[in-house]
Amino acid sequence: MVAQPYSSLPTPIAVPVLPSPGSLICRCSPRHPRFSPPMAHKNTIEKEFQLNTDETVVVTGVTSGIGLACARKLIEQGNKVIGIGRRTERLNALGDELGERFYPLNCDVRDIDSLNTQLKQLPDAFATISKLINSAGLLQGQGTLLEVSDAQISTMLETNVHGLINVTRAVLPKLIESGCGHIINLTSIGAHYHYAGGHVYAASKAFVDHFGQCLRTELVGSRVRLTNIAPGKTRSEFALVQFAGDQARADRVYSTLTPLEPMDVANSILWALHQPTHVNINLIELMPADQELSYR
Repeated sequence: MVAQPYSSLPTPIAVPVLPSPGSLICRCSPRHPRFSPPMAHKNTIEKEFQLNTDETVVVTGVTSGIGLACARKLIEQGNKVIGIGRRTERLNALGDELGERFYPLNCDVRDIDSLNTQLKQLPDAFATISKLINSAGLLQGQGTLLEVSDAQISTMLETNVHGLINVTRAVLPKLIESGCGHIINLTSIGAHYHYAGGHVYAASKAFVDHFGQCLRTELVGSRVRLTNIAPGKTRSEFALVQFAGDQARADRVYSTLTPLEPMDVANSILWALHQPTHVNINLIELMPADQELSYR
């Protein structure tokens, strides 16, 4: 092999020297009020992934299903819960079960006046609110749009749409004041996939999904995060309400698959809440492993 003269070797390619990570500077315009300079954080400290104990969380729809599972889990972790529900007996029973860290608020989310009045009368121990879980929601009736009654349509829209707006507006000032607020909206996979018979209910959940996304942009820089949770079929009283108390028909909804349990969804919610404050989980969509789409 004949050695090549140095002058005939390929010209080496110049490789730019990148600055070290510590020398990178992110410049945010101080003139924009919605953006604040980046904050240093430690990614590997386990403590940052834990919801601070003794935080106060408002949970709607607390007397059953996902709302109830969230309340139990939060209190188990040492937090306090303001539980909003309409069924007095169940609220009282929850108070007995969960103890002094649970404050029952007997209120219909559709009644904005009662809601505002009761939130203003909270005892000092529950007055500092940092988290909101909008879990109240329902589906009434079945069949085509023409087969659902006017009353059922009104109830779904007033609860799923207006009720969620009412609670969010009432609690949001407290969340902003806390400096570490977080809103969790329970939507549905019906908000993402159309299905026969979904009409009003699915549309109401699509509203919640889009409402949350728009509100999230407003909250940038406020230290309030927002997450939409879209579960598939979940074993709860949801189907029982849909079929007006017909347990046999409600049971058939879950007969072809193993549905999610309320605690499955609650664990996903707690995971989003546990993230470091510089992380916002925009959306979690979860379904039973055997459920293909919302109508299956």
